[in-house]
Amino acid sequence: MGNTDALVRLLSNLIQIDTSNPPGNESEATAFLKDWLWEKGIKSEIIECEKGRGNLISRIRGSGGPSLLLLSHIDVVSAEPSRWKLPPFSGAVKEGYVWGRGALDMKSMVAVETMIFSEVVDKELKGDLILAVTADEEKGGAGVKFLLEKEREKIVADYVINEGGGEGILTKKGWLFDIQTAERGVFWYRVYTKGSPAHGSTPGLGINAIERMRLLLDRLSMFRGSMEKVDPSWRYVESLLKMMCLADSDVSKDIVENLLERLVEVDRGLGEAAKAMLKVTMTPTMIRGGVKENIVPYECELTVDCRVPPSYSKDGVSKMIGELFQGLEYDIMFIQESEPTASPVDTPLYKAIEESLFKNVPGAVLKPSTKTGGTDSRYFRKLGIPSYGFQPLMVKGSYYDWSRMIHGDNERISIENLVFSYRVLKQAVGAFMLK
Repeated sequence: MGNTDALVRLLSNLIQIDTSNPPGNESEATAFLKDWLWEKGIKSEIIECEKGRGNLISRIRGSGGPSLLLLSHIDVVSAEPSRWKLPPFSGAVKEGYVWGRGALDMKSMVAVETMIFSEVVDKELKGDLILAVTADEEKGGAGVKFLLEKEREKIVADYVINEGGGEGILTKKGWLFDIQTAERGVFWYRVYTKGSPAHGSTPGLGINAIERMRLLLDRLSMFRGSMEKVDPSWRYVESLLKMMCLADSDVSKDIVENLLERLVEVDRGLGEAAKAMLKVTMTPTMIRGGVKENIVPYECELTVDCRVPPSYSKDGVSKMIGELFQGLEYDIMFIQESEPTASPVDTPLYKAIEESLFKNVPGAVLKPSTKTGGTDSRYFRKLGIPSYGFQPLMVKGSYYDWSRMIHGDNERISIENLVFSYRVLKQAVGAFMLK
């Protein structure tokens, strides 16, 4: 009970520190963690990538064997209080849940990894164990990128455990968990259209940049990426369809879309997430145009979130965009570029994670996956470091309702799930690191 209370209290305290990004202000939260660790006799340091954007690092020395980085981020997305049942930065503990922004993404993982780290400080370790709580993941990972560029020796390890996977789905044939071993490529881009101004009362005298942008939006709305048979996404989706009793045998490209539509009917969250894993998506997310109510707009800007499965490169994405907008007038600029990344599954850490999960959930199935979003793991995979997204959580009830809490309203985590995550990860880390 003591560990549970301490873990809940740690998470609640972290949620109460508003690290909405922008602006982040992560240094306040990392200072709190530094004091928390110091009370347990553990030294740590805060390295700011810019003023107020603190990254916490601590290391427990081992005996020269493989090292492990417990990675998490402390920043969160913003929250609109009027849409929440409880204040989003209250950290309220109510009805068996810890409420607030970051409860799932990902201050619960911060609390779990920090707790585990603190509990092995007096143990004999095979290799170094590193704790890193970083800034700015929600806006592109400036914290991790800064550390890898300026303080690489302090953060690089042989293996990484981070967010991104671990969700357990209760299917008709039992529990199916995923471990994120790969990530889709992230290519955010902006397109610009230009026109010429005129008085709004005589639009024919000008050229309307918003009207030109509408043509690009029409193309985007008609874009439908084809399903890609690329692992690990395909294996995970195939397993999901079989365990949901929607497929009896191996799934082919010819029928996968129809099967996923049936999955959408069962659980919209599961179905849409599975579809996104397997194909290119292009989502218009922001638009800006015009300077005054009575002036024909002479410029318009559209931001698009493009995600691609493994096997795509920037050249391939550029070609695809060019074909999509062929014949239209526009300029384009990429504002974030990250090609797909993947890690092997035949490693001692993967085996330790798998064995810990099976011990805690007998009969469960664990499959590698490519999750729909991006994480800081991609920067380590690019260095050839096996990086696994695994925060074990049991999704009970609708996955649609669950997934909408992440970056959505009324985010919360059950104390039962928080303790489950701690227990499974602690056993996995212990099996991998303890002598």
